Amino acid sequence: MPSALILTEDLIRRYAYAIGEDNPLYTDPAYGERSWLGSQIAPPTILIHVRFPADHGAQRPQGYPVANFLSGVAWEFYDVLRPGMRFTSSKIPRELVVTHGRQGKVIFHHSENFYWTNYGALKAKAYGRLIHLPVEQMGGTRVMPVERLGERMLYDREPHHYSSAEIEKLGEALEKEQRRGAHVLSWEEVDGGEELPNIVQPPYTVGDALTYQSLDHGLLAALDGTRLVRAFRPAYRRSRQNPAFARTHPVTGWPYTPYDEHEDRHLAPYRCQPLPFDFGIQRAQAPIRLLTNWAGDNAFVHRMYTTMRRPIFYGDAAIYKGKVIRKYVTKKTDAAGRTVPYAAVAVEIVGLNQRDEVHCLGYATVFLPSAAMGQPVLPVPHTDPPEYVPFDTHRRAGWY
Repeated sequence: MPSALILTEDLIRRYAYAIGEDNPLYTDPAYGERSWLGSQIAPPTILIHVRFPADHGAQRPQGYPVANFLSGVAWEFYDVLRPGMRFTSSKIPRELVVTHGRQGKVIFHHSENFYWTNYGALKAKAYGRLIHLPVEQMGGTRVMPVERLGERMLYDREPHHYSSAEIEKLGEALEKEQRRGAHVLSWEEVDGGEELPNIVQPPYTVGDALTYQSLDHGLLAALDGTRLVRAFRPAYRRSRQNPAFARTHPVTGWPYTPYDEHEDRHLAPYRCQPLPFDFGIQRAQAPIRLLTNWAGDNAFVHRMYTTMRRPIFYGDAAIYKGKVIRKYVTKKTDAAGRTVPYAAVAVEIVGLNQRDEVHCLGYATVFLPSAAMGQPVLPVPHTDPPEYVPFDTHRRAGWY
């Protein structure tokens, strides 16, 4: 399916800032031209604006009585993304897992996604996982009756009030963050067990959510196959035509309120949440900065996985930590049988909030320059198409 997304210098810059990234490799075309890559590039996770990596499954006008959330994304990147590129994509539902957790029955939807340029070069693939939690209070639709809001809440939270000491600690961490940039980190310099410098996101605001959403509008298709519309009269018409897109606002009583459950505190209980909460897909992109700040411009992030453990609520900070868990040489082979060696490290990722609660976990594979092998060779060779890697494999450290 062709995407509406076309990479431009300005769009890449806007996207980078929307995920908290200010690396000049993404924001300054002149800097990119001086790099070993020869041009500005985009954070590779921008491909989620080509196609959302998870799948909501079967649809019907009134929806199904479940609260669903993105619960994980595993990426495999083969090349950098440059201005001028546009894309096509495909999505294949792969696995459906039904289990039980602390919230009762849990349904996991796993899908496989491919992202090509318009001239047929495969740039990446992704594995998306959506979690569905059946909600009795919704009755037989996706929309809970307004009088039942608050009966079932997945968490008990109020906005965090930061002490002076917490503000000072968070501010110091933000100021200490550094980026390696053009200074080369060679594979030979890295030791197993080495800790990456932390990155920090300041307390989550409605502005963070809306800035991100502003990039998304008009690019991704809605669940009914049309383009997303969520403002003013077009949103009203959408809500009238499709009840799954409408919420009765519990304060105003207006029955055609768009489903702004992430951004609006009054609407968040429709998703069983006590506060505005972040987009899982937005958080799944943040660790790219953790990796590139440490590894520098001359490295290449080949794989990255994040699994969501709890939301980041309005007012929550996010701290990402990383540690090298393996150092090795791997060989990649293309469809013609050509093989290229890479100097690789596997990194463990841990995301915490200001309360030291884990909000995400993950892993990554980073290819580094090496004295013996030189710069990582791009594009990374792969079979055509790359084989499917089941969830129980790509979620484990061994795949990285």
